[in-house]
Amino acid sequence: MSDAIPADLEALFTDTSDPDALIGALMEVYGKAVSADRCLMFLYEPSRGLSRCTHAWQARDEWALERRVEAWEPLPEGLAEEDPMFAMALHNPEALYIDNVLTADQKLVNGPYELENFKHHSLVHAPLLEDGTLYGILEPCTMAAPRSWTDHDKAVTGWTQERLLPVAKRYIAANCP
Repeated sequence: MSDAIPADLEALFTDTSDPDALIGALMEVYGKAVSADRCLMFLYEPSRGLSRCTHAWQARDEWALERRVEAWEPLPEGLAEEDPMFAMALHNPEALYIDNVLTADQKLVNGPYELENFKHHSLVHAPLLEDGTLYGILEPCTMAAPRSWTDHDKAVTGWTQERLLPVAKRYIAANCP
């Protein structure tokens, strides 16, 4: 067991037989491990171009994602052009750590788009990418104010991305019509 990974987070991955339950529990456990206000799981069915925010957790009710997605939907037309982080996630498995969406390099993040659509001030954009195929994005964020992401947050995120990818692929296979 790594000292950097919280025991409750490690424990979630000891039984991966129920991807829905694991991802559901992961949102809060991981969100708290990185001191986020909210954590979202966006999954993608790559062969048909479908997407969905499948799981979410927020520390306060008012921080819930305003637009709940109850069904798989086609990826929005032009998303990669409007959202540079999504465009990067299609090719780069490295997580982006955005401390402040408004002061970050706008080639990395469209700050006004992020505030308008997601209402967060800082975020981690952690792709679940394998062999050039995007299966999901794990996204913890802060709602009340910007913040700096720590080395601990980065270690926990990388560890989680690696273990979450196969679980996400199984979830997609079982739950996307």
